[in-house]
Amino acid sequence: MKKYSSISATGPQRGRRWFFLIFAVAALMFSACSNKNVRVESLAEIPKFSRVAVLPFAVAGCESCVDSFPTCRPQGGRIACGKTNSEIGYDLALSLAREIAIYGKYEVIEPQAAARVLPPYTGQISIPEMGRRLRVDMIIFGIVNRFQERIGGPMSVQRPASVYFEVSMFDTRSGKKVWNAVFDQTQKSFSADITDVRNFMRGGGKWLTAKEFADIGIAETIEQFPGLEKAGDF
Repeated sequence: MKKYSSISATGPQRGRRWFFLIFAVAALMFSACSNKNVRVESLAEIPKFSRVAVLPFAVAGCESCVDSFPTCRPQGGRIACGKTNSEIGYDLALSLAREIAIYGKYEVIEPQAAARVLPPYTGQISIPEMGRRLRVDMIIFGIVNRFQERIGGPMSVQRPASVYFEVSMFDTRSGKKVWNAVFDQTQKSFSADITDVRNFMRGGGKWLTAKEFADIGIAETIEQFPGLEKAGDF
């Protein structure tokens, strides 16, 4: 019978393996407890709230588009509404609404339901009036500034996905913006940025589509949402 000999690592080899293992674990712990990918700003003291509506996001460059997808943005204390031929804004708004709802702390009105009470023409309704119609304390707007699809597949890309969106929340009682968050990232490989191992693991260790990458950005944004900031902490 043919015998196979086992090969054991030498001392230096074992040392290098332990070094990389400890380094990877440390990077994972560091990145899991911090979030460098989302910039958040609280613009005013945020009063207690329990109900929030998420309106369909605007899409940069589609202000004059005409199709079946609603789009909204704040404009001088009023809500500017229109239509766009891009479903990206609606899809990201829906992802954000459902991500907030997962935590179970707030009652969330999703974009489709919120859109049913939108005025047909731009600037016809104020933020407080929209809040009264929806019976919510807060309204969330968003704008998608960049949504660049990857070129390639999950294992290899010529160009990675790149996403840039901004989310803002308005208090319907005062009509003022109270919170803002920005996600502006291009996916990097694990070897290019080992401190971002959290996103590498979240993405399954592969190159993501723009929508998959945007959903990670949405999840990271909501981890810093008012009242939910400590929900994912160790």
